Amino acid sequence: MPQNSAIYAVSRIRSRERSLIDRETVKRMSEGTAEEAWRMLTEMGYGAKPDAEYMDSEALIESELERTNALIKEVTTDEKLTDIFFLGADATNLKLFLKRRLTGADTGGIYAHGGLYEPKELMRMVQAKDYKSLPEKMAAAMDTAEAEIAAGRIDPARISTIIDQGYIDHALASGNAFVTAYFKATCDFDNLIAMARMKALGADEKRLETLLLTGGDIDPKAIVKAYQSHMGEGYAKGLPAGEMKAELQRALEEYAQSGDAAALERARDNALMRLASRGKNDIDTIAPVIGFLLAKRQEAKVVRLIVTALRNRLGADVIAERMRMLYGE
Repeated sequence: MPQNSAIYAVSRIRSRERSLIDRETVKRMSEGTAEEAWRMLTEMGYGAKPDAEYMDSEALIESELERTNALIKEVTTDEKLTDIFFLGADATNLKLFLKRRLTGADTGGIYAHGGLYEPKELMRMVQAKDYKSLPEKMAAAMDTAEAEIAAGRIDPARISTIIDQGYIDHALASGNAFVTAYFKATCDFDNLIAMARMKALGADEKRLETLLLTGGDIDPKAIVKAYQSHMGEGYAKGLPAGEMKAELQRALEEYAQSGDAAALERARDNALMRLASRGKNDIDTIAPVIGFLLAKRQEAKVVRLIVTALRNRLGADVIAERMRMLYGE
């Protein structure tokens, strides 16, 4: 249950921060084998799951994230704010279950963990087309998605964007400065990633328009205009805006060199981690609590990247190229 002492919350988080995987450990894991990486994880108590099957790194990752979620829910002093970050898993599951209903595909037990709602409850909502139990803006987004489907406009990517928009609108409505900055940046980066993906597919600007989110600092119309001009020289300087302008510009420059949307995805993850790290040393706010949650999620991405790369016998240079920054770096 949440409590009301920010100092207590921060002290609990500080004690757990010592368990975060550091850059030196990442380096050693990257330079070994998948088996050695597994052994390092289990020896450091990652996931606290001694009964995990050998080399089942995903079980360790999920267990570690579950432990983190439980800690955040216990120490948070503002449940409404921390719940915003858990709601992302529910948005993912709503998309998954809606796709399952439309296609008849059997996803079995595959779903995102760590949401506010039980997956069975979300599945019931989707089957009944009844979303009144969701936060207002999420419920409105789901109703919009259902209206699109009823009208025969069954476009999975567009429906996914509608649900993402509902989640972002809910987050931005919090009025909290950090949450606002975080989700504005998320919106801007995701729009640039959509632009890059549509370019790779050779899609026209009309298609791109249907997949852009609102709420960020970059006007979606400016993105469409840049797309129409085939993103010629200077677009990287012209598009970025707002608090994350420098980060966005740097990401676009990296993308211009590689032509790979993965460069933007990596830049997004790093920019959001830098943003989350800003309040790391606060002693009487909720910033370190949210920061730790985001740090553990980034850590999970790094662990998953290393183990997957090692299993596929990719070199340390490939891992380094795809690596994300860690909390506080």
